[in-house]
Amino acid sequence: MGQPAVIADFDPPDRPWLSGHRGVDLQASDGDELYAPADGIISFAGSVGGKSVVSVNHGDLVSTFEPAHTEGVAGTAVRRGDVIGEVGGASDHCDGRCLHWGVRRVRLQNEGTATTYLDPLARVRPMRIGLKPD
Repeated sequence: MGQPAVIADFDPPDRPWLSGHRGVDLQASDGDELYAPADGIISFAGSVGGKSVVSVNHGDLVSTFEPAHTEGVAGTAVRRGDVIGEVGGASDHCDGRCLHWGVRRVRLQNEGTATTYLDPLARVRPMRIGLKPD
């Protein structure tokens, strides 16, 4: 999608079970191309609760897009920058004017998995690294 405007920022909940905005909303229209933000594998493409969703597994991170659809099937490898689908389909989130992009880290633990939602924009914005003396 190039560099779309951000309509709604990441606003994680104080506790995992509370409400919050677990991603960012990017200005988009139905039919806009959807690009892979990093190398990965399409892990899901279909409907979740009546919403059109595409998810890409990047190893320990998973990107999820809504509303989105793809001709790719689960297991399809994608490279950063590949067109993986397009904006559109069913959603109760964006009213046809945006794409919701969520990123989560999934870790296996002794009694199941732990999911941590992350700010997607922190993964794509340039950052300055400074070294401090000992």
